[in-house]
Amino acid sequence: MIEDGAKTGGVPRWGRVALILLAVKLVYLAGISAAVWRWPDFNAERAARIGEHWFPAGWAPGTRGEIARHFATWDAEHYLYLSAAGYRPEARSRAFYPLWPLAIRAGTAVTGLGPEVVGLALANLFSLAGWLLFHRAAARRFGERTADVALALLVAFPGALFFQFIYSESLFFLLIMILWWGLERRRYGPAGVAAFLAPLTRGVGAFAVLPLAWHAWSVASPGWLERIRARGRAAIAGRGLSGGGEASGKDAGRQRNSEAGPETADLNAAKDGCATGRVGEPGLQRRARWTPWWLVGMPALGWAAYLGLMWVWTGDPWAGIAAQKYWGVHSIANLWDLPKFARGFFEVTTWHGFMGSLLDRIGFLLLLYALPALWRRGRDLLAWTLMLGVVPAMSGTFVSFLRFESCVFPVFLAWALFFTGRRRRWPLAGSLALSLLLHGILLWRFVNYRWAG
Repeated sequence: MIEDGAKTGGVPRWGRVALILLAVKLVYLAGISAAVWRWPDFNAERAARIGEHWFPAGWAPGTRGEIARHFATWDAEHYLYLSAAGYRPEARSRAFYPLWPLAIRAGTAVTGLGPEVVGLALANLFSLAGWLLFHRAAARRFGERTADVALALLVAFPGALFFQFIYSESLFFLLIMILWWGLERRRYGPAGVAAFLAPLTRGVGAFAVLPLAWHAWSVASPGWLERIRARGRAAIAGRGLSGGGEASGKDAGRQRNSEAGPETADLNAAKDGCATGRVGEPGLQRRARWTPWWLVGMPALGWAAYLGLMWVWTGDPWAGIAAQKYWGVHSIANLWDLPKFARGFFEVTTWHGFMGSLLDRIGFLLLLYALPALWRRGRDLLAWTLMLGVVPAMSGTFVSFLRFESCVFPVFLAWALFFTGRRRRWPLAGSLALSLLLHGILLWRFVNYRWAG
């Protein structure tokens, strides 16, 4: 296993991963641009109909070029509208959260480029940074091989197509990774900023209070976490370490830390240097023992800032929430309507569509399949899964779940732990091949204004 600062062939490990991801991005965008230019199949009638229904008079998305229009379908059009026109009381697009369109507007003002170009550039830069941070945090906790597999599963996942387009997934995922990395490394400053900004990007960001509360309680109750850690080690005794038994020595300490989560990792690092390889780091024990209860309130502050902005822009702090009625899907009341959630799971009407999607429900089943591995290897990750996966599934009754699942990073870690524990490689290869096939199908649907998520 390679440490964070280790080099392979003279290039730092993180640098090699970044170069690979950058190459994937460039090939991805070049390939889809060539495909839509060579074999156009754009549903112009649907685009015009949706534009007339959802946007105020005077907004003319149909003026885009033959290639550009493929990169601004569905929700991307709402974000582009908000970046240009702002939040108006009469605009239905006010249902979307403001940080992403504000980022596009700022980028447009700074560069002088068109909002479509800026949106695509920012989406790919943010997702590239988020993917890289995910890989490094996963490698630190579970090992390089598991991190490699988890990243491959994430990038190939069908819902991950939205990381390349003008959607809020890229910015939201980056904020979540900064928050997770901050908690793992006890860097509470960046974590606090990310926790504040997450509710300004997506409504589910307010539920970051769940993993934050878990983390704060774990730091405040180290004895409780030590008992969980001991039970976790007993549960996986005899199974070998993550990454197919390739870890030993220092990596064994990192393995022990992964079983209990980050709550005891820095304390253990201060004792034996196994968790981070940074023995004697100044302030390590102090950061590990300091309970960051203030972090728990940061999502609430972010949510309050969102309401304040909506009040300033529209005259009604609840204008964005009220606009959700136009879609008739997501509602906070669905979270405690368990019978509706159970019925909705079996209301399959199509292989993939806005509602009744079989693919979305299969995605939720795969999330459930990951829970036992998370219970054994990282119970703190269950709070993240509840926030990022279960809450969106329940609030929207599985609508667009594959897209939302692309941000549920613990699921990809659990799948990676499963595949790296197998002697045979064909299950992983088969899973990646199937994901890429579905990814390609949904990608083609999305850029041609057919439903993808």
